[in-house]
Amino acid sequence: MQASTSVSSSVSGRDSPQNPSINEDDPFFRKIVTIPSIRKIKVVVVEDHSMALRHIYRAIGSKKLPSKGVKLLHFDAHPDLCIPNISPSVIIDEPYGMLKELSIENWIFPAVFSKFVDHVLWLHPPWSKQMTNRRTTDYVIGRRKTTGELAVNVPEPYFYNEGIYAHRCDMESEVPFSFTVCTIHGASTLCNACSDVTMSLLNEPFVLDVDLDAFSTMDPFRSFYSLDQFALIDKLFTAPRPPPLRLPDRGPRAPPLGTTCSTFEVFESASLAAKVVSDLHRQRLSAILQCMESLTISGTVELSTAPSLDKLDAYDIGALTSLLLSLPIETFSPSTYFNIQTAHAFAISAIQQTSLAKSSEDQLQVSSGNDSPHGGNSPEPPKVKQQKVDVSRDCLKWASDSRSETVENDLDLMKHFHDVWKSLADRENYPLPHHVSTAEEQSELIGGLESLLNRMHNPLLITVARSSLDGYTPTDQVSSIQMQFFEALHRIYGVELLTVALDYEGAAKDAQALKSMGFEISEIRGEISRFSSFSVNPGSLLLSRCEASGDYRSESDTRDIS
Repeated sequence: MQASTSVSSSVSGRDSPQNPSINEDDPFFRKIVTIPSIRKIKVVVVEDHSMALRHIYRAIGSKKLPSKGVKLLHFDAHPDLCIPNISPSVIIDEPYGMLKELSIENWIFPAVFSKFVDHVLWLHPPWSKQMTNRRTTDYVIGRRKTTGELAVNVPEPYFYNEGIYAHRCDMESEVPFSFTVCTIHGASTLCNACSDVTMSLLNEPFVLDVDLDAFSTMDPFRSFYSLDQFALIDKLFTAPRPPPLRLPDRGPRAPPLGTTCSTFEVFESASLAAKVVSDLHRQRLSAILQCMESLTISGTVELSTAPSLDKLDAYDIGALTSLLLSLPIETFSPSTYFNIQTAHAFAISAIQQTSLAKSSEDQLQVSSGNDSPHGGNSPEPPKVKQQKVDVSRDCLKWASDSRSETVENDLDLMKHFHDVWKSLADRENYPLPHHVSTAEEQSELIGGLESLLNRMHNPLLITVARSSLDGYTPTDQVSSIQMQFFEALHRIYGVELLTVALDYEGAAKDAQALKSMGFEISEIRGEISRFSSFSVNPGSLLLSRCEASGDYRSESDTRDIS
C-alpha cells in the first residue's frame, strides 16, 4: 500500500498520503509521456558574412528561431551596420529578393527593420575603434519622411559619415531596437560590459554570430589605394565636424558636486549635433553622386561659382576626376573615360581662369610614381592642350555600338565607388581596423569569448564567417583561427550538442579535420551565388525553394515567415 502511495503521489500529485486511493482506469495512467531529446545547435560556416542572414532566415522559416525578438551576439572587427540601398517595402514584402542585394557591411539592419532581431550586441577586438563602447541603449530604425529611405537615430560618426543617420523627428514607421557595444578582452577579466551582455541575454533567444576577422584583422584597402588617392577621398567624402554639445544652462551657480546632466539631455544634444552634420553631409554626398552619374550619362558637369551644397565647385570636380582617372585605365568604357578627361580639363581651365594658384593642377593630380599600387596603369590627368581629336572620335565610335549596356555598367561602377569611398573617408580619425595578430593574441581573444559564453545559456544558432576572400581575415591564418574556434566550441558545448554545416568553396578539407575532432558534419556545399528569378509572395521566405542546383536542400519542417 505504501508503494502504491509513493507511486501515486510522485506521478499524479493529485492524491495525498492521507488519501492514497488510485483509480487505475484513469486515462492519466495510460498516457505515454515523450521526453523531448536535447535540441542540437547548428553551426553554419560561410565565407561572406552576408550569407549568414540567409541561414538565419532559414532557421526562422523552419521554426528553429522565433519570428521576432531574437538577440544577435555579433563578434566582429566591423559593425556591419550600414543600411542597404533597398526600399523598405522590399525588405518587408520581398525578403527573398532582398537577400541577393545585401553585402558584408549592411546585412544586419534589414533583420532589425523586419522585427526578427530586436537587440544587436557588437563585441569587437581592442584594435577596432569605429564606434564608442556603450552599455545597452534603445534606438529606432525607420523611414525618412522626406525620401522614404531607412535611417537610424544613433548619433555616431559611423552613421552620419555613411549618410544613414536621421533625427527621430524626421522618421516614421519606427522600429525600436537595443544596441550594445563592448570590447573583447582576455578570459581573466570580468567587466561591467560583460555583465551587461550576460544580463541582456538572460533567458532570451539569441544567435551567436562570429566573424573570424575579429581575431586577426586586415584592411584590404591599404594596399589597393595610394596615399594620394586616400587624400582625394578624404577631401571629397569626409563629413564636417559636429558642433560642440550644447547642454542646458543651469544658471550662474556651479552645479552641486556629484551632479551631471541627465542621459536624456546629453543624448538630445548629441542628436541635434548629428542632425546638423548628417543633413549637410547627405547633400554633399548626393551632389558627388549626381556628378559621377553625369560623367557617365551626359558627359557634362555643372560648376558652382559660389559655395553650394547642391553643386560641386571646380576644385571638387578636379579632385573627383583626378581620383577617377587614377584608377586603372580599363575600369570604365572609353566613352566614360573620355568624359572624365574632358571634365577634368574643364575644371582645371576654370581654376586657371579665376587666377588661382598655378600649382593647383599639380596638387589635384594623383602621383603615378612608385607609391601607386597600379604603377603604369594609373594615367596622368591630361593637360588642356593635350586632347587628341582622333582618340576622342574612336572612343565615341566604340561607345555607340553598345551604348545602353556600357552606360549601365559604368553607372553601377560609379555607385560602387561612391559607396566604397564614403566608407573609407576620414581614415585619420575613423580608420578601418588593421591588426594582424599573433597566435598568442588569437588564443587570448578566443579565450575571452569562451569565458563569456560559459556564463550564458546555449544559443539557438551559431553562424561563422571566414571573411578571407574579401581580404579581412589573413588567408594564411583563417584555417588556424577556424580550428581554434571549433576547439573552443568543443570545450563549451561538447560535440554531441553541435551539428556543423560548411557552406563555402573548398570546405571538404576542413570537414575531414572537424570529423576527426568528433563533430557531426551535416552539410558540405558551396555558397549560393545567385537566386532563382521567380516571384515571392509578400511575407514569404522559403529559401528551400532555390533553383534546383543542390545548393539548398529542402527541410521537412520549413515554414513561411509571415
